[in-house]
Amino acid sequence: MSKILETLRQEMFVAIMRGIPTDKIGEVAKASVAGGVKFVEITYDQKKEDPKAYFKEQIEAVKAAVGDTAYLGAGTVLTVDQVNWAVENGAQYIVSPNTNDDVIRRTKELGLVSVPGAMSPSEIVHAYDLGADIVKLYIIEDPQYVKFLQGPLGHIPYQATCNVSLETIPQWLKAGAKCFGTRAFITNDLIENCDYEEITRRAAAHVKAIRDNA
Repeated sequence: MSKILETLRQEMFVAIMRGIPTDKIGEVAKASVAGGVKFVEITYDQKKEDPKAYFKEQIEAVKAAVGDTAYLGAGTVLTVDQVNWAVENGAQYIVSPNTNDDVIRRTKELGLVSVPGAMSPSEIVHAYDLGADIVKLYIIEDPQYVKFLQGPLGHIPYQATCNVSLETIPQWLKAGAKCFGTRAFITNDLIENCDYEEITRRAAAHVKAIRDNA
């Protein structure tokens, strides 16, 4: 876990594989990794009749495509059962849109990196006290929010997930964000047209923007 967390702190970027058809997710992940992405998040789809089966199909497709060239995480993890299933199927870190005490505790028991979502200062501190390694600010779109948190809560590392783009990355970094998670560079038209070269180009541009402004 320490190596994964250290690498995440250095790379600061997670490509989120959300809503991507299973027959294309492997190539999308491979294209992202070709652009310099080191962390790929495969999300549960809670709307599916069987979210666990769907997650398994998706992460297996990504593993087959990228091998050990990227760290694979599970996103939208809402229950302890989903934590366990994610780990059984190869997830190396756990991301949630909310703060669930049991999910964080189980993640840490298993020795994984924990990135729960929180919004208010009370939620943020609670998640961190439970053992969160990074707190995902969800749903927060304004970099100024991170700046305001720096005074009383600057010891907590924050991940920006909403409103992440080449234009806003410098703003988030200046405000104090330590990590980014986004699918914004993987647009639906690129997926439909199988334009993996453009996904690689956009991924590389995001990686560069972070490195140039960190």
